[in-house]
Amino acid sequence: MAVQPSTTSKITVFTAGLTAAHVGLLELLDDRERQRVDRAVPEADRARFLLGAALLRTVAGAMLDLPAEAVAVDRTCSQCGRWHGRPRLPGTALEMSVSHSGAIVTVAVLPGGGRVGVDVERTGDRPVREVVAWTIAEAQFKAGGGPGLTIHRLPPPVVPRHVLTLATNRAAATVEVVDATTLLPPSTS
Repeated sequence: MAVQPSTTSKITVFTAGLTAAHVGLLELLDDRERQRVDRAVPEADRARFLLGAALLRTVAGAMLDLPAEAVAVDRTCSQCGRWHGRPRLPGTALEMSVSHSGAIVTVAVLPGGGRVGVDVERTGDRPVREVVAWTIAEAQFKAGGGPGLTIHRLPPPVVPRHVLTLATNRAAATVEVVDATTLLPPSTS
């Protein structure tokens, strides 16, 4: 399924359950991303980062008409210069945000520039109100913070007990949540 960029103010939030993570996705990542997967502890964190990086590359590649492994992703932190910051796609007009928690990974895509931040959190034993407040703050932070952001509380992902929130500076944007499992290459094992 090809994903086409929109000329309207449409933001798509792609979600995938952690069960979609598999070792074959490593082929889509660059060396730095593979090293980060190798260093992550515990195993669930490895799977979340792997799936998030692969999903970001798969969606961006489809929108840019490139193979996922050819998408250039820069994760240089604007504060400290280390390689753990917000993913950017140099030379493109795509703004993307990634979040993962519990059994869900999300990637939000805003074509044409602007600010976008997505956050997903597993509720666990915490009151939902606290989790909602946290996802709002995180989504705003990931969108660059400051005035002019619109908050979208999105339908819960298919995995229960998760909260999904989006922040953007495009007040009139429509938001679509898509199950991205079928976009990812299937496991060959």
